[in-house]
Amino acid sequence: MRILLFVLILISGSVGFSARPLSGTIERDITGTYLRADSACVRYLVESESQDTEANIRRLSTGDTVTASGVLDPNSCVAYIESVDYVGLKKMLGYWHSSDGLLTVRDFNSLSFYPISVKDFQKGQDYAIIDPITYRYSVTPSTGKDWVVFLSDATSTTFATIRFNKSRATMKIYDSETGNVTRTLHLSKWGELK
Repeated sequence: MRILLFVLILISGSVGFSARPLSGTIERDITGTYLRADSACVRYLVESESQDTEANIRRLSTGDTVTASGVLDPNSCVAYIESVDYVGLKKMLGYWHSSDGLLTVRDFNSLSFYPISVKDFQKGQDYAIIDPITYRYSVTPSTGKDWVVFLSDATSTTFATIRFNKSRATMKIYDSETGNVTRTLHLSKWGELK
Protein backbone atom coordinates (compact mmCIF):
# COMPACT_ATOMS: atom_id res chain seq x y z
CA MET A 1 0.00 0.00 0.00
CA ARG A 2 2.83 2.39 0.86
CA ILE A 3 4.54 1.63 -2.45
CA LEU A 4 1.32 2.37 -4.35
CA LEU A 5 0.89 5.64 -2.48
CA PHE A 6 4.54 6.56 -3.18
CA VAL A 7 4.12 5.83 -6.91
CA LEU A 8 0.92 7.91 -7.07
CA ILE A 9 2.64 10.83 -5.36
CA LEU A 10 5.56 10.60 -7.80
CA ILE A 11 3.24 10.49 -10.81
CA SER A 12 1.09 13.40 -9.63
CA GLY A 13 4.21 15.38 -8.73
CA SER A 14 5.79 14.89 -12.15
CA VAL A 15 2.54 15.87 -13.89
CA GLY A 16 2.21 18.96 -11.70
CA PHE A 17 5.74 20.09 -12.46
CA SER A 18 5.59 19.41 -16.19
CA ALA A 19 3.13 22.17 -17.14
CA ARG A 20 3.73 25.69 -15.95
CA PRO A 21 2.46 29.16 -16.81
CA LEU A 22 3.88 30.54 -20.06
CA SER A 23 3.45 33.95 -21.61
CA GLY A 24 4.66 35.68 -24.71
CA THR A 25 3.78 37.17 -28.06
CA ILE A 26 2.58 35.20 -31.07
CA GLU A 27 4.41 35.34 -34.40
CA ARG A 28 3.22 33.65 -37.58
CA ASP A 29 5.03 33.02 -40.82
CA ILE A 30 4.96 30.40 -43.55
CA THR A 31 6.91 27.94 -41.39
CA GLY A 32 4.48 27.94 -38.47
CA THR A 33 3.26 29.65 -35.31
CA TYR A 34 5.84 30.81 -32.79
CA LEU A 35 5.89 32.11 -29.22
CA ARG A 36 8.34 34.86 -28.33
CA ALA A 37 9.08 34.47 -24.63
CA ASP A 38 11.78 35.74 -22.31
CA SER A 39 13.74 32.53 -22.31
CA ALA A 40 16.71 30.70 -23.82
CA CYS A 41 15.37 30.66 -27.41
CA VAL A 42 14.52 33.77 -29.38
CA ARG A 43 11.23 32.13 -30.33
CA TYR A 44 9.61 28.75 -29.79
CA LEU A 45 7.68 26.74 -32.36
CA VAL A 46 4.20 26.19 -30.90
CA GLU A 47 2.98 22.59 -30.61
CA SER A 48 -0.50 22.03 -29.18
CA GLU A 49 -1.39 19.22 -26.82
CA SER A 50 -5.09 18.99 -27.88
CA GLN A 51 -7.42 19.86 -30.73
CA ASP A 52 -9.13 22.57 -28.64
CA THR A 53 -5.78 24.19 -27.86
CA GLU A 54 -4.77 23.95 -31.52
CA ALA A 55 -8.02 25.68 -32.54
CA ASN A 56 -7.41 28.47 -29.98
CA ILE A 57 -3.83 29.00 -31.16
CA ARG A 58 -4.93 29.01 -34.80
CA ARG A 59 -7.25 31.96 -34.06
CA LEU A 60 -4.36 34.14 -32.83
CA SER A 61 -2.48 36.56 -35.07
CA THR A 62 1.01 38.02 -35.09
CA GLY A 63 1.27 40.55 -32.27
CA ASP A 64 -1.33 38.89 -30.03
CA THR A 65 -0.18 37.96 -26.56
CA VAL A 66 -0.95 34.69 -24.83
CA THR A 67 -0.84 33.33 -21.30
CA ALA A 68 -0.96 29.55 -21.36
CA SER A 69 -0.04 26.37 -19.53
CA GLY A 70 2.68 24.27 -21.04
CA VAL A 71 6.38 23.55 -21.29
CA LEU A 72 9.19 25.39 -23.07
CA ASP A 73 11.87 23.04 -24.39
CA PRO A 74 15.06 25.12 -24.75
CA ASN A 75 16.90 22.26 -26.48
CA SER A 76 14.51 22.05 -29.44
CA CYS A 77 13.01 25.58 -29.10
CA VAL A 78 9.49 24.11 -29.00
CA ALA A 79 6.64 25.36 -26.80
CA TYR A 80 4.28 22.51 -25.90
CA ILE A 81 1.04 24.29 -25.00
CA GLU A 82 -1.58 22.34 -23.05
CA SER A 83 -4.17 25.12 -22.67
CA VAL A 84 -4.64 28.77 -23.54
CA ASP A 85 -5.74 30.73 -20.49
CA TYR A 86 -5.78 34.40 -21.53
CA VAL A 87 -5.05 36.31 -24.71
CA GLY A 88 -4.39 39.90 -25.70
CA LEU A 89 -5.91 40.55 -29.10
CA LYS A 90 -4.08 43.15 -31.17
CA LYS A 91 -7.18 43.70 -33.33
CA MET A 92 -9.09 44.81 -30.23
CA LEU A 93 -6.74 47.75 -29.67
CA GLY A 94 -7.85 51.13 -30.97
CA TYR A 95 -10.88 53.37 -31.07
CA TRP A 96 -14.37 51.97 -31.60
CA HIS A 97 -17.81 53.56 -31.83
CA SER A 98 -21.36 52.32 -31.47
CA SER A 99 -24.76 53.93 -31.09
CA ASP A 100 -24.25 53.75 -27.29
CA GLY A 101 -20.87 55.48 -27.14
CA LEU A 102 -17.17 55.41 -27.87
CA LEU A 103 -14.79 52.70 -26.71
CA THR A 104 -11.04 53.23 -26.35
CA VAL A 105 -8.85 50.15 -25.92
CA ARG A 106 -5.27 51.27 -25.28
CA ASP A 107 -3.71 48.02 -24.04
CA PHE A 108 -4.47 44.39 -23.20
CA ASN A 109 -5.65 45.22 -19.66
CA SER A 110 -7.91 48.27 -19.62
CA LEU A 111 -10.53 49.96 -21.76
CA SER A 112 -12.65 53.08 -21.42
CA PHE A 113 -16.26 53.54 -22.47
CA TYR A 114 -17.45 57.10 -23.17
CA PRO A 115 -21.26 57.43 -23.13
CA ILE A 116 -21.44 59.94 -25.98
CA SER A 117 -23.01 59.52 -29.37
CA VAL A 118 -20.92 59.75 -32.51
CA LYS A 119 -23.12 62.65 -33.68
CA ASP A 120 -22.37 64.66 -30.51
CA PHE A 121 -18.70 63.88 -30.92
CA GLN A 122 -18.78 64.95 -34.57
CA LYS A 123 -20.59 68.18 -33.58
CA GLY A 124 -17.53 69.08 -31.56
CA GLN A 125 -18.40 67.86 -28.09
CA ASP A 126 -15.05 66.70 -26.73
CA TYR A 127 -15.26 63.13 -25.50
CA ALA A 128 -12.23 63.75 -23.27
CA ILE A 129 -14.30 65.96 -20.93
CA ILE A 130 -16.89 63.22 -20.41
CA ASP A 131 -16.18 60.89 -17.51
CA PRO A 132 -15.56 57.46 -19.00
CA ILE A 133 -16.37 54.16 -17.38
CA THR A 134 -12.98 52.48 -17.08
CA TYR A 135 -12.80 48.70 -17.04
CA ARG A 136 -10.04 46.22 -16.36
CA TYR A 137 -10.56 43.38 -18.80
CA SER A 138 -9.22 39.99 -19.75
CA VAL A 139 -9.99 37.86 -22.79
CA THR A 140 -10.21 34.08 -22.90
CA PRO A 141 -10.92 31.71 -25.79
CA SER A 142 -14.38 30.34 -26.35
CA THR A 143 -15.88 27.87 -28.77
CA GLY A 144 -16.73 29.11 -32.23
CA LYS A 145 -15.74 32.60 -33.33
CA ASP A 146 -16.48 34.40 -30.05
CA TRP A 147 -14.01 35.44 -27.38
CA VAL A 148 -15.08 35.79 -23.73
CA VAL A 149 -14.30 39.14 -22.11
CA PHE A 150 -14.36 39.63 -18.33
CA LEU A 151 -15.00 43.29 -17.45
CA SER A 152 -14.37 44.76 -13.97
CA ASP A 153 -15.05 48.31 -12.88
CA ALA A 154 -14.88 49.84 -9.39
CA THR A 155 -18.09 48.13 -8.26
CA SER A 156 -18.63 44.88 -10.14
CA THR A 157 -17.44 42.25 -12.59
CA THR A 158 -19.43 41.08 -15.57
CA PHE A 159 -18.71 39.17 -18.73
CA ALA A 160 -19.27 39.64 -22.43
CA THR A 161 -18.55 37.92 -25.68
CA ILE A 162 -16.96 39.63 -28.66
CA ARG A 163 -16.85 38.54 -32.28
CA PHE A 164 -14.73 40.34 -34.87
CA ASN A 165 -15.50 40.81 -38.55
CA LYS A 166 -12.80 42.89 -40.28
CA SER A 167 -13.22 46.45 -38.91
CA ARG A 168 -16.39 45.62 -37.01
CA ALA A 169 -17.16 43.73 -33.84
CA THR A 170 -20.24 42.65 -31.92
CA MET A 171 -19.99 42.68 -28.14
CA LYS A 172 -22.77 41.09 -26.08
CA ILE A 173 -22.75 41.99 -22.39
CA TYR A 174 -24.39 39.51 -20.02
CA ASP A 175 -26.00 39.74 -16.60
CA SER A 176 -23.71 37.78 -14.28
CA GLU A 177 -26.63 36.53 -12.20
CA THR A 178 -29.04 35.36 -14.91
CA GLY A 179 -26.80 34.89 -17.95
CA ASN A 180 -29.18 37.01 -20.06
CA VAL A 181 -27.83 39.51 -22.60
CA THR A 182 -28.24 43.01 -21.15
CA ARG A 183 -26.72 45.00 -24.00
CA THR A 184 -25.44 44.37 -27.51
CA LEU A 185 -22.88 46.79 -28.90
CA HIS A 186 -22.35 46.86 -32.66
CA LEU A 187 -18.87 48.35 -32.81
CA SER A 188 -17.12 49.90 -35.79
CA LYS A 189 -13.40 50.61 -35.70
CA TRP A 190 -12.80 54.28 -36.00
CA GLY A 191 -9.03 54.39 -35.68
CA GLU A 192 -5.81 52.72 -34.63
CA LEU A 193 -3.74 53.70 -31.62
CA LYS A 194 -1.24 56.48 -32.21
